[in-house]
Amino acid sequence: MRAVRWHARNDVRLDEVALPEPRPDEVLIRIEAAGICGTDVDEVLHGPITVPVAPHPVNGRSAPITLGHEMVGVVEQAGPASGVAPGARVAPWPSQPCGTCPDCATGHANRCRRQVALGMAADGGMADYLVAAGSACVPVGAEVALDRAVLVEPFAVALHGVHQVDVGGARVAVVGIGSLGLCVIEALALARPAEIIAISRAETARTAALEAGATAALTPDRAHEAEADIVFETAGAAPGVETSVAAVRRGGRIVVLGGHSKPLPIDLLDLVVREVIVQGSVSHCFVDFAEAARAITAGDLGRTSRPVEFAGLEAGPALLRTPASATKRILVPALR
Repeated sequence: MRAVRWHARNDVRLDEVALPEPRPDEVLIRIEAAGICGTDVDEVLHGPITVPVAPHPVNGRSAPITLGHEMVGVVEQAGPASGVAPGARVAPWPSQPCGTCPDCATGHANRCRRQVALGMAADGGMADYLVAAGSACVPVGAEVALDRAVLVEPFAVALHGVHQVDVGGARVAVVGIGSLGLCVIEALALARPAEIIAISRAETARTAALEAGATAALTPDRAHEAEADIVFETAGAAPGVETSVAAVRRGGRIVVLGGHSKPLPIDLLDLVVREVIVQGSVSHCFVDFAEAARAITAGDLGRTSRPVEFAGLEAGPALLRTPASATKRILVPALR
């Protein structure tokens, strides 16, 4: 078998390449769908950010690298020690942590400095096929629609963020109601805080947030009314940080999930005077990823309808040069 690869930055069709044989502990996955994340767009428009320009110290790879860390597919070949059967529908965990550093040893593999992430330091899912470790693959129900099945990774990000804090009985706010923001609201709804306040400029986003489980919705100019114990910033833009600071109460906490590609000014005196804690939440651990896949398959996550655009791989380079929007853009190799 052979597959076509695309170099997103230069809009170049690379030569057809022979598909590799999976090693005994690996599987060859036929990609059904790969979501375009805001970090993918940032990589193309503002990068390199995570894609190495010098050989990666672990696998020796450097640009060009096939993007795509939100993916779902069907196993076509399975190594004898992979633990996965051919025909299984799976989502591969894109993280490949070293397993030996202090962060890995203490259960924080998402922070591993030496990890090789699919779609960042190794070829990802914006392709026809992908080879992945069988132990990193989690099952996704065959009946789950593509636009939900491809959301395992974003929901893992959301779950990891929610797992960072105790939201039980808390008044929480979510700033930035794009794809990730909706994932965070659904994850919060399962954790049952006292209130979930969505904050967005767009009326359609606020309506979607209420459908996802928010108990109230505000525009950014009214963010101060939230007086939230915990604010989840998912916008990944300077206005989102400003809105989050306005929405948090004295002694409250801001959890930043948004991917900010540039440094931002912040009023530290205000944070000091109000004793506000600002905390980062990066990516996810395998336990978050597996939980997301189980919950999506069970229908507990991915309940909210959202605008979706499906496109073939050939449309990927152009879409990756288009700033992220409320519409979730999904590449489907079968669309030609």
